[in-house]
This record gives sequence, structure tokens and C-alpha cells, in this order.
Amino acid sequence: MSQETPQDQAAEEHPGIEAAYERTPGDNVGMRALAGLFLLEHEFRRVPGQSHLARLVVNRLNRFAPYDCAVFWTCSPRGKVYDVTISGIIKNKDTKPILDWGRGLGKWLNKTGYGNTQLTPIMVDMEKSMVNWPGNLPKSGLYVPLRAQDGTLRGGLVLLRAATWAQPIRIMLDQLAEAAAYTVDALDAGVHGRRAARGGIGKYLTGLAALVLLGLSFLIPVPVNVNVPAQLAVSNSQANVPRGPAQIDILIPPQGAMALKPGSRLKTNYQNTQYELEVEHITPWLAGLFADRRLRARFIAAPDGLAPPALSTITIENASMPLPLYLLRGPIAMMRRAFDID
Repeated sequence: MSQETPQDQAAEEHPGIEAAYERTPGDNVGMRALAGLFLLEHEFRRVPGQSHLARLVVNRLNRFAPYDCAVFWTCSPRGKVYDVTISGIIKNKDTKPILDWGRGLGKWLNKTGYGNTQLTPIMVDMEKSMVNWPGNLPKSGLYVPLRAQDGTLRGGLVLLRAATWAQPIRIMLDQLAEAAAYTVDALDAGVHGRRAARGGIGKYLTGLAALVLLGLSFLIPVPVNVNVPAQLAVSNSQANVPRGPAQIDILIPPQGAMALKPGSRLKTNYQNTQYELEVEHITPWLAGLFADRRLRARFIAAPDGLAPPALSTITIENASMPLPLYLLRGPIAMMRRAFDID
């Protein structure tokens, strides 16, 4: 069950890989296997992603460690299986059952804590999660965990065949598995491959630059001169109370009040009478996401020195607000409408 495509060969094979397996008089299988091992480790350092690493493992190992089927998976340090690749299997909806079996195999062996271990039919039959073992595959083989130098588990490899495994091959596969574990860690960290540009100190500099730009954006003022909804902060039972002095409490939706701060000037018109106000206090905008913001304003221009008996809108004049807060007005208004707060 091995699988090779022209694309795989062009992207993954080292120019010397065929020469490493070319038979010459006087050579031996062990030397060819050793050469193949070195070339595979070299290829591991060049893969652009984990899918390429998986294809290298399941398609190239057969050249010095013959098997009927190879199952390769990667996992989190805690043993959660991320991805499964099986030799000869293309990932699609039709092959989902066999891939699910491979995922179950990885989960089982991750939990066992085994090292380099030869699997036997008795071991497989005793494991309840393996009752769906494919009938065309032998229940014997070799399990090699992918462990980093610190012992962290990063995946596993199972090579299935009826024949037993010689000790030199098991040792070589241990070394190869350690190299594969290192590659998985390197890809996750963005040290090489397609994510390399974001790896190392670069990703921290990118994050720092983003934070600096966000902070600087608060220094960009956006002029605001708009009409916003407003109402007197009185309940229905207080609707007929006498008009108060020239200092009132007003409720304004947060997206309209983001530009306001103590000292901001406001205007309102009631029955063709113009009133001018100055903000004295306003609640924080974050506290008003799900409730109207309350502000206290003092009238600085009122015909009779008293507040109007009613309000519907307030005009914010000559005010400004930081760019990020200005951009948040729309999302806040949509969120309030979604929760039927307006």
C-alpha cells in the first residue's frame, strides 16, 4: 500500500535518493538502508509542511524497511491526534472509514506509552477499540513513537507486516522518528517551511508592531459633528414633574456618545427654542455597551435658565474621538439591535 505521485517526487525527492538505492557490486542492504536514512533526515529539514513530512514517511521508508502498510500521525504533546496519513490512501469521503481506523490506532498507541514495540495479533485482539481492524492488513508490525529529545510525544508510526523486525532496522527507525518529531516541532514553531517567514523573532516583532500601530491609532482624532438620539433620564412616573434647573441628566446610546467627555458642547432645539449645554460628567463608554450612557450636562444658553421639558436629539458639535472608537460605532449599534436594546 505505498503511494507516489509525480508531484511528490518533484517536490520531495533528493537528487541522490535513487543513487543511494542503486545496486552496485560488493555493496550490501545495510549500507543502502543507511544512505536512505541519511537522505530522509535531510529531506525532513526541507519539508514545507506536515502533510509533506507524512508523505515522505509513508512513501519512502519502504525502500529500506519493507512493509505492507504504513500509518503515520502527528499529535499534541498531550497525545491528541491531529492528522493521520496511510500509505496508498488518498484523503476523501470514501476513505474516511480507513482514516478513522488509523486515527483510532494512533489514539490507542499514544495512550499506551509504548516505546519502540513490535505489535502482535494478541495485543490487537485484546484492544477493544481495534475491533474494526481491516481484514486485508496483518495484525502484526512495528510501532515507533515520535518523541522529541525531551521525551515529548509528537506522533507515531506503525509499519504493518507479518515478518518480524531486525534490531538494526528498529534502531534506525528510532533515529528517524526523533528527526521527524524535531521537524514537527520546527513546523509548529515556524522555524522552517512555508511558515518560516513568521518564525523566530520575526513573529514577535510583527506582534509588537501591531500593538504599536494600535496604540498610535488612538492618537488619531476623528472630527465628530452629528445628531444623536437623547432623552431625559426620568422614568414614566416622573414625566409630569416640574422643569428642573439648568443642570440635567441625559441618556444617549453609546455609539453616539463615544465622542463626549467633560467639557464637550451640545445643542438641542425644542419648539424652535435653542439650548446649549456643556458636559460635566459621563459614564465610561465600556459600561454603556448594553445600556445607554448617562451624562450630566449644564445649560450655558437657555432662554429662561431652565431645562426643556423633553428631548429627542442632541447635536454634538466640534468634538472628536480616537479612530478605533470611531470605527466601533457601527458594530456596537448592530450588537444593540441584535439584542433589541435600542
